[in-house]
Amino acid sequence: MSKSVEIEARWINLDPATIEKKLTAIGATKEGSYFFQEWVFAHPEWRNGNRRLRVRSDGTQTWLTYKANATWAVDSTEEVEVTVSSAAETAALVGKIGIPLIRHQEKKRDTWKLGDIVFDLDYWPKIPMVFEIEGPSEEKVRDGARLLGLDWKDAIFEDQLWVHKKYYDIDLFAVNEYCFPKE
Repeated sequence: MSKSVEIEARWINLDPATIEKKLTAIGATKEGSYFFQEWVFAHPEWRNGNRRLRVRSDGTQTWLTYKANATWAVDSTEEVEVTVSSAAETAALVGKIGIPLIRHQEKKRDTWKLGDIVFDLDYWPKIPMVFEIEGPSEEKVRDGARLLGLDWKDAIFEDQLWVHKKYYDIDLFAVNEYCFPKE
């Protein structure tokens, strides 16, 4: 089990091809492309602290994660994560102990790394790419932004639920399924 504070910042309205060129230019390496299935659980009273449980699977690995945001700052996300053996069984267990399923969602992610800085290009079903930089300290996250020529004043620290609502008028609390169209 890992317990930590996530230190991350997001940017919106960036061109993915431009970001990938910049990542290549600074020497970052692409670690992989992932397709995530996620099940988000929360009691209604958890909204106040932006608390939730998430079961996430990339088809190979599955994680159960508790997340909470007391505030919206670069280092305000509390995270406790464990690796589990089955998304379906873990989701069923969480439901059986009485934590309501809020939403099933999908996301595509391209992950790049430079040292201990992680760069994620996140693709959600109905919004443009959201770019995230995560590191072991605020200084490292700021370094990643500086290397790519991103302005820190444009950084967003809310989680995706609030990014969707605030910038794209999509209320994920009102959506049970947030998935890509089936081809």
